[in-house]
Amino acid sequence: MTWRFGTVVAAVGLLLATSCGKPSYEPRPINPDIDVCIICNMSVANEDYATEVVLTDGKIMTFDDIGCMMDYIQSYHNADNPIAKSYVYAASNWVELEQAWFAYHQDFWTPMANGVLAFPNKEQAEQYVTQEGKGNVLSFSDLKQHKWDGHQ
Repeated sequence: MTWRFGTVVAAVGLLLATSCGKPSYEPRPINPDIDVCIICNMSVANEDYATEVVLTDGKIMTFDDIGCMMDYIQSYHNADNPIAKSYVYAASNWVELEQAWFAYHQDFWTPMANGVLAFPNKEQAEQYVTQEGKGNVLSFSDLKQHKWDGHQ
């Protein structure tokens, strides 16, 4: 009788462990020693410009520049393993791509010379553009329509 109780408890535990909610699709920390952009093959040496795409199977694609990530997003079509979430590194934190705001000017330095910088909110993007005395603030919708002048 004791082994049956143990088996039932183990089975219930296994069932609960495998059925608890959706995966979180969280980004992972950048490791500049090993992370390489899958588009341009450059090292992701500066976390401040890093971006990540998390696929539904949990695989994380890392990029050194927002432009590389947008190139990937716009050309990636895999019905069996779609993109679950996308992130930009902004103000020392990961921010979901759709929630972030961006500052653009052709003279803003980025690893692939795309000139697009990520911010966690509109106010910080506006403050940066004002401080620099040049550039435009872009929402995610604007970013999807942006003409990429860098490597693309």
